[in-house]
Amino acid sequence: MIRNCFVFVALATLPGLALAEPQGVDTDRNIHIPAQEDTRSVLHVAAVYNDEDVRIHYRFETDNPSWYHQVWRYEDGSWKRYGSGGPGPDPHGIYEDRISMMLDDGSVDGFDRFGGWMTVHEGMRMLTSAADAEAVKDHPTLGGELGRSDVRKYLPQSRATDDPAEMSWDRIIDDESLEELQDAGVFIDLWQWRAHRSHPMGYADNGYVLHYRLSSEGESMFTTNWDDDAGHPAWMFDPEQTGSRSLDWDQLIAREYGQDDPYFLSEDNAVAFDPDHDWQENDVIPQRFLRTPSGSRGAIRAAGGYEDGAWRIELTRSLQAPNERDSKSLEHGERYNVAFAVHRAVGARWHLVSLPQTLGLEVEDADIVARRVEGDLDDAELQWTEIDIFYPGQVTYQFLHDDAHPGKPLVRETELGVRDQHDLETLPGFIIDMEKRLLDKDD
Repeated sequence: MIRNCFVFVALATLPGLALAEPQGVDTDRNIHIPAQEDTRSVLHVAAVYNDEDVRIHYRFETDNPSWYHQVWRYEDGSWKRYGSGGPGPDPHGIYEDRISMMLDDGSVDGFDRFGGWMTVHEGMRMLTSAADAEAVKDHPTLGGELGRSDVRKYLPQSRATDDPAEMSWDRIIDDESLEELQDAGVFIDLWQWRAHRSHPMGYADNGYVLHYRLSSEGESMFTTNWDDDAGHPAWMFDPEQTGSRSLDWDQLIAREYGQDDPYFLSEDNAVAFDPDHDWQENDVIPQRFLRTPSGSRGAIRAAGGYEDGAWRIELTRSLQAPNERDSKSLEHGERYNVAFAVHRAVGARWHLVSLPQTLGLEVEDADIVARRVEGDLDDAELQWTEIDIFYPGQVTYQFLHDDAHPGKPLVRETELGVRDQHDLETLPGFIIDMEKRLLDKDD
């Protein structure tokens, strides 16, 4: 039985959005299966490099781009947050587009076989099996050291287990063992281009995956725009620069603020919030405050934008890792394992992913061949690769090793990976059918 399907009705009527009716919804159990036409797409990728830098180009076609993110809306005398990061679409479309790349140099055993599914586990947020927030808060590492209330991506190597099917989010190995893994390069380099939280400042977000989805060393390019003591935003738009202290709710959800408009709040266009201003119903202030990042966190530069029906983005970073403990170096003539994900303007888990791929720097048999350039990367001729991306459902690393997975013997007893045993004519349907069966299970 499909429950809570009314969520889609509100979404479908919003200006600027054109999402078809989902195949299944149960918001209480984090199930929101997209319509068939929204489960497949293509990401175009090209790569070039010179003696100093590597550049990744993306082209992703979409009729519904979003460079908006979470906001504070003034209602009945107080500020209420809008923009959810749930498993399905945000009811108002207030969530940024993102394009992510996982990158490994061969140090993470299994990533070449499983790609992103190696980092997805039972207990993660937005899954039906999501761990209880209070239990996560009570965990000495996740809650105590990291201050988290949910479980996010992690590597199997970071958990103590004798059986991958029984791996548990809370069995994190000791700090000394984690340090040894990190020193040995056993982590996934994660490049996240964020249409709102990083791109306006000219960056992509640099992070990595080990025992959690972690941020690289340095200061972030975004923080929360809120004054806890005062109970209102800390910053507002500078009216002398932008012509207003706030955005308008109706214009926002109608997607009328363009890429050249001051839709984001940053250190370049903000002033301290004025609590004495005569704030009006539906005044809106971005919930994120953008700033110039530092260290390895700010090592990936971003340029481009949405043009002619597609995101056209280029990311540039030094070939040398900015920090060897959270990033991977790239070298001429070497091959790397990569996997991609595209989050559209709808939420956190409702995204599309690729099968594991290879990126080679002048390595001709790699899936994506990065071409060497003598001189300026702006002058490079691009060689595009089409990467099929699809809805990943709720497949976890534990499921791949469990009796419920028909391919369990191949996973456990051979070196074969997902690309060896599955094709894109059947795999997406299998994944969707698997999640549909969750709808029929008792809570």
